[in-house]
Amino acid sequence: MKKLFLFTLLLCVGTFTAFSQKGTKERIKLHSIALEGNLAGDPADRDVTVYLPPSYASNPEKRYPVLYMLHGFTDTDSQWFGWEKHWINLQDVIEQSIAEGLSKEMIVVMPNAYNRFKGSMYASSATVGDWETFVAKELVSHVDANYRTLAKQESRGLAGHSMGGYGTMRLGMKYPDVFSSIYALSPCCMDGGATTNTELITKLEGFTADQIEGASFFEIATLATSAAFAPNPKNPPFYLDLPTKDGEPRQDVINKIIANRTLSIVDQYIPNLKKLKAIGIDAGIQDRGISEATKKLHELLDSYQVPHYYESYEGDHLNRIAERIQTKALPFFSKNLVFQPEKVSEIIENGGTGKYPAIMMNEASLPRHTIFKPQDLSKFSSTEKLPIIAWGNGACFDSPWEHVNFLNEVASHGFLVIAIGTMPKQSDVRSKSHKLLDAIDWAIAQNADSKSPYYQKIDIDNIAVSGMSCGGLQTLEVAGDPRITTVGVFNSGVLGNPGGGMPGMPQVTKEQLKNIKVPTLYLLGGESDIAYGNGMDDFERINHVPIFVGNLDVGHGGTYSKPYGGEFAKVATAWYKWQLKGDKEAGKLFSGKKPGLAQSEGWVVDKKNMD
Repeated sequence: MKKLFLFTLLLCVGTFTAFSQKGTKERIKLHSIALEGNLAGDPADRDVTVYLPPSYASNPEKRYPVLYMLHGFTDTDSQWFGWEKHWINLQDVIEQSIAEGLSKEMIVVMPNAYNRFKGSMYASSATVGDWETFVAKELVSHVDANYRTLAKQESRGLAGHSMGGYGTMRLGMKYPDVFSSIYALSPCCMDGGATTNTELITKLEGFTADQIEGASFFEIATLATSAAFAPNPKNPPFYLDLPTKDGEPRQDVINKIIANRTLSIVDQYIPNLKKLKAIGIDAGIQDRGISEATKKLHELLDSYQVPHYYESYEGDHLNRIAERIQTKALPFFSKNLVFQPEKVSEIIENGGTGKYPAIMMNEASLPRHTIFKPQDLSKFSSTEKLPIIAWGNGACFDSPWEHVNFLNEVASHGFLVIAIGTMPKQSDVRSKSHKLLDAIDWAIAQNADSKSPYYQKIDIDNIAVSGMSCGGLQTLEVAGDPRITTVGVFNSGVLGNPGGGMPGMPQVTKEQLKNIKVPTLYLLGGESDIAYGNGMDDFERINHVPIFVGNLDVGHGGTYSKPYGGEFAKVATAWYKWQLKGDKEAGKLFSGKKPGLAQSEGWVVDKKNMD
């Protein structure tokens, strides 16, 4: 029956048309410390197939998300990638999906989990070795170190079929800090007990080591299950316990196996599953047992309100897997993984009015941010460096599209401005506060990297965090970071009822204002600004650091989109020059008995703890 399924699938795969663009694949050996000393005697040097997409060779600056694929029981990476006789050619499936516009280019990695028992279950035991650590840590680290990956959780996916689908659920539940999205195709081993067929187990009890290669599917599956979930280092030659002994069930062994079924343990991992960005599960209606189990998992996730994609389709365990990967799984990851944005390089408003005409661009090494910097970095050196300004956007948008005039103008005065998100705007996607710190981490690393164009040109001792509206709350959430020199809060202030704002807004409390340790600027849009009350209340509460508040009656939208960022850009630039560059002339706008800004038309100001 299985051979018939395989033949049918081969016919299906064989109908694929030729592709205009081909990627490459390579098979590498990776030594695993986690698999060393396994009692089964399997090698710790594992084969791994790595598929590199068509543009990998021709675009050497581009980085890619990685999809880790796990094959099924009795399979190998070789059978999936056509290194030998195969039932599916995954490279063809991937490139057909790309050619039809269904999916984007990504690196795809498949480790060979075929072992003495024809499958590791992607588990951890003394008998088979620690496959969880090998896949989720060692393999991921090796790929990130040796290929041009986007080496972050948000750009890693995990998928698998059958035993690989089980491994996907197992590792996905345990490692949400490594993988952001998972997709289990026809996952096995979801529920049920352990095999207690007396005739089968009696035969296995008499097995010798040289009989294992000729074992039937159910015989080897029973051994593999016990090797993964009921290891016994004192029971050679297979170092495992079977579910029965001398014809009598062994409840302790049965319990160990049941305890590793997905539906037995998933309740414990609901918080982890909620950390994942996306979960996909499917199975063919004719895939008896597995179809029912995936439906149970779907219903359980629904009961816990865990967002996920689920489909039960016409098909069995094998006959539509190539099609499902091509049309469902790969598009799923293309939608949910974070890809490097297309190259953005644009001169805004002729570069700004400052001494150093600026440019807006992205950087391959920081793909989820937008950079505003002087066009000519050769003007900066150890004698004059670029202070850092990390910026959070209004509505916590993952794009600075509202503020490009403002940010570009500031950069033109000799600052490295790093805004959360990419250009153009990604439809209503929300960002998180940690991306402000990611920007700072990146800039510091670039300054230390001798291969970077920013090498020794960034002033890592003068750093500002700033943001508008929701971005102002993000700023306040990270304001206690000891690397920060000054804080800018624009059209923002802590809500009296944290959590009462728009979805995704940081739940900053008034108590957190005490975390600010550096001079702070508030710019508000006057009484018509919806943030006016909150911002002024912050000002009244902050008594422990120098603080300046300026109000201009322009409402919540400020002047960011005005030519060269309008009045807000002029004031913010002067503040940054004073605080980050020690420009005392610029500081006169805020200091003294009659600050310069107080004498500017329309501005109403107040200050505390300042000369």
